[in-house]
Amino acid sequence: MVITAYFLPAAAGADERGRARRKLSLPALGTQSGGGGIAVLVHNISETGMLLESDADLAVGDSIGIDLPHAGESPATVMWISDRLAGCRFDTPVSSATLSAAQLRSSVTHDPLFDDEAASPADQAFGRRLQRLRAQAGLNQAQLADRMGVSAPAVSGWEKGRARPKHSRMAALAAILGVPTSELLGDQPPEALQDLIERSRAQIATMVGTSADKVRIIIEL
Repeated sequence: MVITAYFLPAAAGADERGRARRKLSLPALGTQSGGGGIAVLVHNISETGMLLESDADLAVGDSIGIDLPHAGESPATVMWISDRLAGCRFDTPVSSATLSAAQLRSSVTHDPLFDDEAASPADQAFGRRLQRLRAQAGLNQAQLADRMGVSAPAVSGWEKGRARPKHSRMAALAAILGVPTSELLGDQPPEALQDLIERSRAQIATMVGTSADKVRIIIEL
């Protein structure tokens, strides 16, 4: 379960973090978020807390207010931080009905930058390839996200194989990375006919216990 959410921009004149409670906005049921503020992925939510991923400058002890269905604004406190992940505990446990309504949003909201297919070995292989090419290009996830016009958690999701960009955006992504689209997608150019014949001769020779020069391949057209 992953819910796309946003930390709303701080109000004018608000103090730095730790002074004012951050507002976390979940998308309305069946609709997309307006996209303002800092993008957040809610990876897990329970009656006692939630796991967030974002580029927000959070610290242990920070207070977050999240508007949950049925419960209204429910305050939570950041208990631990690890890179872009933050474990938060609700100040007061929420009800199971509230939890079910919040979890339902993960099945009806959609990010148009992602394909709807579930993560697969191919998606995971794409993610590893993207991570390698991004590192070779000297970019971090935030820089690549900025150039693609997406959030850093979205790039993180691509690299972890949870999703991948729409096919129509692959050319732009490859251009940013400075590689051909075929390299980004892992498409290998077709093998030359002579190379295929030589490789096949060698394999056949090995299987029958002879030398490659004694193997003849005839192609009838």
